[in-house]
Amino acid sequence: MELPKETPHALRARVLSFACMAACLGLGTALVIWSPLAQQGAREGLVLCGQVIIPSMYPFFVLAGLFVRLHARRPQRHSPLLWAVLRQPPAALGAIVLGCLGGYPMGAKTAAQLLEQGCLTRQQAQRLQLFCVNAGPAYLIGAVGTAMIGSRRAGILLFVSMLAAGLLLGVLTRALAGEEHALRPQEPAGASRTPFDQLLLLAVRQATGAMLGVCAWIVLFATLCALLRLLPTGLWGTIPLLNVFFEVSSGTAAVTRAQLPLPVLCAALGWGGLGVHCQILGDLRKTGMPLRLFWVSRLLHGALAAAICVQLLRWFPVAASTMAGPGAGAATVRLWAVSGPAAAAVLFFCAFLILDLDLNRKMC
Repeated sequence: MELPKETPHALRARVLSFACMAACLGLGTALVIWSPLAQQGAREGLVLCGQVIIPSMYPFFVLAGLFVRLHARRPQRHSPLLWAVLRQPPAALGAIVLGCLGGYPMGAKTAAQLLEQGCLTRQQAQRLQLFCVNAGPAYLIGAVGTAMIGSRRAGILLFVSMLAAGLLLGVLTRALAGEEHALRPQEPAGASRTPFDQLLLLAVRQATGAMLGVCAWIVLFATLCALLRLLPTGLWGTIPLLNVFFEVSSGTAAVTRAQLPLPVLCAALGWGGLGVHCQILGDLRKTGMPLRLFWVSRLLHGALAAAICVQLLRWFPVAASTMAGPGAGAATVRLWAVSGPAAAAVLFFCAFLILDLDLNRKMC
């Protein structure tokens, strides 16, 4: 009896599966052989999470979740300006603001939450995720501009370039809008009767899980990027670009140490790195966003941000003396040099979440 022939799609899936297994085996072997280097990368990722990511993003995660749930209880009015410029209903304003000011994952996560709350259609949420993935001003101006580059003005130029590129990309996505109406979809029954304390509890629980996921991806990619130091000396010039491709935080430090032009750094921040993409991968799945379209939007965002940065540098030049030297961004800080109140707040919320889950389990 003749066996059925394998379809091209099944063959590609099979080859991709074997390639992924081989890559995992190779990376696992490398982590064992060069374990000190991998451990150093993991420590750097943990320091980044403890000193920058958790203190700056966790409160935004909680407030965003609470904002989305409270926003779902309000009656929405038509916004002609928002609809004319971005083809988005008033409910999308929260995702746009948080995407511009709250850091990379906030906009995409908020768009997915708005879809779950019934405030947006699937197509509207997808278009939000194309341009609401931006680095926040705290990271661009404080961490990148002031700390890494040594110029607050450069950080402001980076933020303005990223913000303008994101909004311009949002205008361009109007072409993807179908026959949508400006009014929001019908909200779920009973949404307005949920008590505030329950809304707050749900926001904290969801924010804690999202924060753990973000930190896990950062540590993972920081560990893998540490292995780039094993490349031959002749290829070390490509390490900054490879680092940026995988993980934006350590990649940004590598780009500043290499003294690459500011528009190159802006393009890298617009791309965001695969680490950021993986942080919002679950939210992209919720809205049904095609990954190819999302990656195209990231490349386009980086290109637009770089072009805008070039023009801004003509009007507001940054002195070469303020650019980072070879050692900029390389200085490390002590592992326990974190904010005491921020650490206490994180521990409190974690304990609160554990107790809440335990009470819910006993009640069930």
